[in-house]
Order: sequence, then structure tokens, then C-alpha cells
Amino acid sequence: MPATNPIWGELDSLLERRQAEGLDRHRKCWVPRSPRLIVSDDGCSLLHFGSNDYLCLGWNREQESSAAPEVSGYCNSGRYGAGASPSISGYTPDHAALVSELALLCGAEDAVLFPSGYSANVGVVSALAGETDVIFSDRLNHASLIDGCRLSKARIVVYPHGDLVELEKLIRTYRNQGKRGFVVTDSVFSMDGDLADLRRVVELCEQFDLTAIVDEAHATGIYGPQGGGLVQHLGIGSDRLVKIGTLSKSIGAIGGFVAGPRVLIRWLVNFARPYIYSTSLPIPVVQFARRSIRLLREMERQRVQLRESSFQLRATLREHGHRVGGGDSPIVSIYASGVEAVVGWSLRLRERGFYVPAIRPPTVPVDSCLLRVSLNLSHTEEDLRMLVEACRF
Repeated sequence: MPATNPIWGELDSLLERRQAEGLDRHRKCWVPRSPRLIVSDDGCSLLHFGSNDYLCLGWNREQESSAAPEVSGYCNSGRYGAGASPSISGYTPDHAALVSELALLCGAEDAVLFPSGYSANVGVVSALAGETDVIFSDRLNHASLIDGCRLSKARIVVYPHGDLVELEKLIRTYRNQGKRGFVVTDSVFSMDGDLADLRRVVELCEQFDLTAIVDEAHATGIYGPQGGGLVQHLGIGSDRLVKIGTLSKSIGAIGGFVAGPRVLIRWLVNFARPYIYSTSLPIPVVQFARRSIRLLREMERQRVQLRESSFQLRATLREHGHRVGGGDSPIVSIYASGVEAVVGWSLRLRERGFYVPAIRPPTVPVDSCLLRVSLNLSHTEEDLRMLVEACRF
């Protein structure tokens, strides 16, 4: 059948232009062999520095034997899918048990599950903020937080990344232009790997009657004495905090969650559209997440070890002349001069036996292209030494 719809031709031209700029994305088929090895679509076995499974719990073969009787076996009932949204019939005893364990992990009164971390961020921001409100959003927040801000129809004031002096100035200027006010931020930033100054964020919220919405996706499992995240790690106790997390990073499963006061959770159950209009997580996924949480709560030694390795890798890369992101999270960013350079670096690393993804616009600003090195517990000292040697660009 001949093409008659002009939109396809327009889209093809735009994609050709994007490809010429080095920004085109392609689906590639990867075969994971272990937490540290991955096989590319052309059959090359590569050291894998592109996963968010920081604690390797997605591969943990001990989960089955360590599970309590009520969660042993992937699905005692023989049922996989939850079958409905949680407000209809998709909220099972397994879901309720996971909610309780997440609330305990985060030191919160209650929690609620979402089908993904993305939907949790979108759902929370758009359910809490409205067109009469004002949101102060970090420039480098995750796309899902940005989309949640847009969907809320609130006034959005973007502040320079991590610049809380400028944030305070903006709050003083614009806070009175919204009935409710919110500061929205990642705790560990997903591309740069640095940490938000959450203590100061909460101080500003207390001072100017704001609520902090904090995405702990990359902090859950990595920070805190039980893996509850950066808020727990810093010992921050405030009812002005809304904590969002994911089951898909350190927990090794899929899904999102929110933890906080009971009144917050009740509000989200009633008004967060991604929660109301999505089918609940499959029961085996929920059971797997419960087992992971029970394991990661006892992994403080491994958390410290991973952060120390991350800190040391940053220091070594700087000694070799690279501009590297700050902090001690497992996300180590190596900045490049532009799109062409970062794509070239990634290809050269692949030729040397490493998979390190090149991060380009629109994921990051055009002046912030980077290699995103993701560390996990399976990486050895020798792996990191070889990676540094391979990064002699």
C-alpha cells in the first residue's frame, strides 16, 4: 500500500537530521551473563558498567532459600498477574506485605506501590501540586519529575543544579505566587551521580512553608544503615518530606513506591492517576522485591564497600586528567567535550572489552555529555584498574 500520510515523511526527515547530529537511538539486544558480564548483539563479551543493579540482588540465587515461608516460591497461588488495578481487586496480601516492608525500610507511616518509578514520580507531583501552586525544581532532575511538574500545571521555577543559594533567592521571589509550594529534587542524581544537599533543602522548606518531594531511586539500598536511602543516611526526620523510590535499581525488580505520612498515602490512593488507572504489579515481582528488601537491610558492609570503591574510582580518574562528577554513589560520570567525543569514547571502550554507555542530549544538556559508569558489588579491583587504563583517551 503506498504511503499517503505526510506525517511519516516528516518524522523520517527529523530522524535523519537527528542521526546526522549523532543523537539517534537504536534498540540493541544484550544478553546478560552475570552481574559483571554482558554479551553484545555482535557476540562480544564485555565487562558491564551499564546496570543499576548496584547490589546484584537481581542475580541473587540465595533469595529462594532465605525467604520466609509465606514468600517462598514465586507464586504460591499459581497466579502471576494481579489482574486489576489496586483499587479494584489487584491489591493482594502480597502487595500489602510489600507496602508494610517498604514503610518499615523508610521509617514511614505508610507506603504505596506504583507500576514503575517513572509513574510514581509523575503521579506524586501531579497529585500534590496544582495550577494555584509553585514548584521549585532542580535543573538536572530526572525526566519523570520534570514531566510530573508539567502535568501538575503549577508554576515551575527551575533552579541551577545543586545551587541552594540561588534556590533561596528564587523562593523569596516566587513563593508568594503559589498557594502551596514544593521543592522537587533527586537525592542521588541519575546521570551525574552527585548528591543533593537534603538537609538544606528541608531547612528551606521549614523556613518558607514548602514540601520537599525527593526521588530516592538511586539512593535506596545504597545509603542508610538499613538501605532506606539518603534521607535515612543523613538522619533527617521531617513531615515536610515526600519520599519516592523504585524497586528496579538496588532491589533488582520493577516498580515504584512512595513512603510518607498516612494522609499522603491516602491522598495518592485517591488522586494519583498512574496508581488508579494501572494494573497492579505481578505477584512474583512483589514477592521477589520482598526478598530483596530483607537481604539489603543486612548489607551495610557491602554498601560501605561499594561507596568506597566509587569514591576511589573518581579520585583515580581525576588523577588521569578526567573531569568526573562528585560524591560517592555508584554512578561515576566522566564528562566529555561533546556528542562526538563521548560516542567515540564509548566505542573505544567497547573495543577494549568494556560496556560504558554514552549519555547525550536530551537525557543531559548539550554541554554535559558523559560516560556513565555504574558500579556494582561484582566488580573487582582489577576490573576497575583495567577500566581506568582503558580510559586513557
